[in-house]
Amino acid sequence: MKFTDFNLSDELIAGLNDLQFNEPTPVQEQAIPIVTEGRDLIAAAQTGTGKTGAFVIPIMERVLKSNREGIKALILSPTRELASQIDEQIFAIGYHAGISSATVIGGSDFSQQAKALKAGVDIIVATPGRLIDQNKVLGIDFSKLEYFVLDEADRMLDMGFLPDMKKIISWLPEKRQTLLFSATMPKEIQKLAGSIMENPALVEIERSKPSQSVEQRAYKLRSKQKVSLVKKIFDDLQWDSCIIFTSTKKGTDELQRLLKREGIKAASIHGDRSQDERNKALQAFKNGQVPVIVATDVLARGIDIKEVSIIINYDVPNNTDDYVHRIGRTGRYDKSGIAITFVSKRDSRVFSQIENIKGNKIKTIDLPSNFNEKSEFSWDSDLKQAKKSGGDRSRSKDDSDREKRNQQSKKSRSTESSDTDTDKDKSRDSGKKSDSRQKRNGKPTQKTEQSEQSSPKNKQTDSDQKSKGRSEKNKTKSEGRSGGRTNGSGRSSKKQDDKVNTEAAAHEKKIAELEKVAIPPAIEKAAERNKNSLKPAKGFWGIVKSFLPKF
Repeated sequence: MKFTDFNLSDELIAGLNDLQFNEPTPVQEQAIPIVTEGRDLIAAAQTGTGKTGAFVIPIMERVLKSNREGIKALILSPTRELASQIDEQIFAIGYHAGISSATVIGGSDFSQQAKALKAGVDIIVATPGRLIDQNKVLGIDFSKLEYFVLDEADRMLDMGFLPDMKKIISWLPEKRQTLLFSATMPKEIQKLAGSIMENPALVEIERSKPSQSVEQRAYKLRSKQKVSLVKKIFDDLQWDSCIIFTSTKKGTDELQRLLKREGIKAASIHGDRSQDERNKALQAFKNGQVPVIVATDVLARGIDIKEVSIIINYDVPNNTDDYVHRIGRTGRYDKSGIAITFVSKRDSRVFSQIENIKGNKIKTIDLPSNFNEKSEFSWDSDLKQAKKSGGDRSRSKDDSDREKRNQQSKKSRSTESSDTDTDKDKSRDSGKKSDSRQKRNGKPTQKTEQSEQSSPKNKQTDSDQKSKGRSEKNKTKSEGRSGGRTNGSGRSSKKQDDKVNTEAAAHEKKIAELEKVAIPPAIEKAAERNKNSLKPAKGFWGIVKSFLPKF
């Protein structure tokens, strides 16, 4: 079926062609003939099925055929964004027909709205609160009104607009056509419909449930792991845009700041933002200038944003209907999408209701309790490493690296050869010191045979530093050990050996000459006493002595 089969005006067909709307959706196909006949209508349809067109197109058709005196239609919407979107669609479809409309919503210039209402328009699209405020000032004339639409009626009920809706309905003529569109039909809405409608027709396409084109996943985790998982998901998946839903206004702002701190460009929308701020954020997101938008449920319903790649429920929604509306922002217009829900321990009961939605399929994954920014993550593997290593817990990347380092260290020590036991002990001590320094610095240590072997130049330098302050005899031994080691290529340095041997021979000659000289007993006693005083004391006395001046 095509729109031309409805016998619509040429002006409206031209507007629909401009938007490339050729074939009606199922809800439009059933609702448009009922509305053009003048009957009241209750329509329950899945989100994203084209409900706006189902009432906008037939209302404009009837307005065109009327005398067009005064306000002909009033459309009530729960949110400013949805109201603005409806008005945009009226303007686009009715462009060639010259149909005028005005939005009466909070956060926008009050005086400009008043001027538009005084000038006269065919259709008003409004949120309840601002419409009541304008009526107090202007006393809006609804005497010519013929069509009244309640869009997202269940959402308005949830937002506490029921008293306002009843008040506004009391201003309208009793003889009118009433259209009620809602995703669900709670008892309060059914009762309201019974009191304001006459013999309404019912169009029910499908009970609200998630689209089959959306891949759904849920990660059970701790609250402190949420930001880390968001980053991992962004790094691992190919995506263009993402909406992250939170449950509170404060949480929205906090998450936006955290994402910006992590280098992720994000905007935010919630009820406390001015209308100008909300419009700019939404427009920047639609244009691709900002890839991530953090929002409360104000953005969950009726907002037409094409090709959203990922939906993340940072907080589990309060009920199943909100869940369906949230994830309905992706997988639209026959496109595929991904919906991810973070489930903390306190959300388990509400999430179990979401899991029980008839025909719904959610893949649930337990996130390891030690999962953090350094942990490995793969969207495709579903944390298989965690399951292999024993259920909920997986080894972090640091743990894996540490195990590899230990194996390499053992191998290095077992294959390393040394000429003397002293060299072996020194090599082990050096390795331990290196490991401890690496661990203190928080850096991975990887020992190899190449790193264990140092050049003769470096070792000679170390030996010289250690030999300072020692006796000539100790100095000779230190130099002798240093000279016996190999250089970087594994060959001993002949030049270095000759040097050490020459120095050792000269030293022995000097000692032999000194032994020939008779040393007085007083000098021997003084030397022995001085030698003993340089020995470090042990235990508590050693600590005290270390603070005393040396004489």
